[in-house]
Amino acid sequence: MSEGELKIKKPLSRGKTWLVNGELELIKFALLRLEEDEEYLEETGKDELGIILLSGKVNIELEQKSYSLGPRRDVFLDFAWGLYVPAQRTWKIKAEQNSELALCYAPGPEKGEVVLISPKELVVHQRGKDHFQRRVVDIMVSQVPARYLLIGETFNLPGQWSSYPPHRHDKHNPPEEYRLEEIYFYKLKPEQGFGLQRIYNDQRTLDKVYLVENNDLIIFKEGYHPVVSAPGYWLYYLWVLAGPVRIMKTVDDPAHSWVHSLE
Repeated sequence: MSEGELKIKKPLSRGKTWLVNGELELIKFALLRLEEDEEYLEETGKDELGIILLSGKVNIELEQKSYSLGPRRDVFLDFAWGLYVPAQRTWKIKAEQNSELALCYAPGPEKGEVVLISPKELVVHQRGKDHFQRRVVDIMVSQVPARYLLIGETFNLPGQWSSYPPHRHDKHNPPEEYRLEEIYFYKLKPEQGFGLQRIYNDQRTLDKVYLVENNDLIIFKEGYHPVVSAPGYWLYYLWVLAGPVRIMKTVDDPAHSWVHSLE
């Protein structure tokens, strides 16, 4: 990733592919793709870990316990499964089907419980109206005792906006705003679809628009960040946040905050 570039696009193959590893202060992110009956072993080290099943079905062994995640056909057809793993743990995964998982890391405590999140533990929000309707799903927000990680999914209806009205969370000014770095990992249905992601700040020293396609990732270090899907295409993004205080409290762009009156 070049200096100032916020979009990451890499070829994905079998095994683990790092997408974010050193670009942010707290968050690291990788994709893990396994074929049926394939296994993978890893130690969390100093990081807490949120494992999110994007598709397939897997079994994870950890501390003499077994956790089953799935099945999930894809992110658009079925609800998420996840496993929260504290630091200094060794976990082993075996795919019962061809599977894809998101691995979300941040520095974390050794103490803490392993938490399985099934679809019944998810918190689902229907937000917006008119042309900014979306479904927001909390996966690891209130559900886990994480040190930093906040994880969920957003689903844009075709042609709709989300993260709208535009909001930011790049300044630590409690209780009005808490600083959180963030990433979005996108999927489109059908896969040839696209969306547009804008990132800008009040001074417009940052003001970029990115084309986002299937399996792209965008890093948010600062700024407002609304996103829109092209007509005819569902747009999904997995969002991962982390900051000094694990609280989501954002500030709207004052020029557009009036849009809340339409909800």
